Amino acid sequence: MKKILTILIAVLLITPAVLLAQGDVGIQKITEAGLLEKKPQAFYYEIDPYQPIGILLGTNRYILDDNLITQVEKAVGRSTFMADPNLLRFPVSLNNFYDLDKEALTLDVSRYQERGVSAWEVQVLDARGMTFRTLKGTGSLPASISWDGRGDEPTEVMAVGDIYSFIVFLTMRDGSDIRKIGRPIEVNGVAYDSIVAVKEIEVASYEPVVTPKIARYYLYVLNRLKEKNYSYIKIRASSMWTGQSIADYLSERLYNVKIDVEEDPEYARVEFVFSTRAPRRSR
Repeated sequence: MKKILTILIAVLLITPAVLLAQGDVGIQKITEAGLLEKKPQAFYYEIDPYQPIGILLGTNRYILDDNLITQVEKAVGRSTFMADPNLLRFPVSLNNFYDLDKEALTLDVSRYQERGVSAWEVQVLDARGMTFRTLKGTGSLPASISWDGRGDEPTEVMAVGDIYSFIVFLTMRDGSDIRKIGRPIEVNGVAYDSIVAVKEIEVASYEPVVTPKIARYYLYVLNRLKEKNYSYIKIRASSMWTGQSIADYLSERLYNVKIDVEEDPEYARVEFVFSTRAPRRSR
């Protein structure tokens, strides 16, 4: 009996020690694996990933080749900015914003459907009530219609800040016509060709701290700049103060990109116009 008790006591004392030792090994392995995984990312954790590359590579905390800045420029392009190379892997989600080069607006016309329709027409009206774009089809009216944001003239693009509307015309099989008024169409911003236009109220701020919503718009502008390899931005805004505050924010995060600001009191939006080179200034 004593032998059995002795064995049980020994088992009770030894088991926790073994488990504890195994736990230490497991923790050690996990810790080592974690460190190995984090080491390549430590560069980005230790600095502000949105610093200009020139400042980033010139910090004294890192031992770097003197020619590294030049090599980076040659490798990734003249309009290089942002330290984080994974920037473009993260989509920028913006409310009621449309990249007209990649997507279209969807007009919900399901409530205007009728039976016995032989043809339909949707007229998009601008802020003055003039026909901006005409969309047509035969047969029944679909539940939704795609619109690329452009006018009947290919060079015309909807103006951000203006409220558009549409009218639905239905031609019935019996020869009669039905006219229905659609809902207003309003967007916060659009991008097309070399332009990004955003409602001024969406990006204008009198606070020194940029809100997450405004930062998403700026990040979209930076992404587009990088995707197209532009090196010049002209910012148009209703006031010089608004345009310059945006330019100051972007300048701190850009390297080798020229920014100019143009004031237009008639503007209800902020417009970013990109190009590969700055215009020559007349003497």
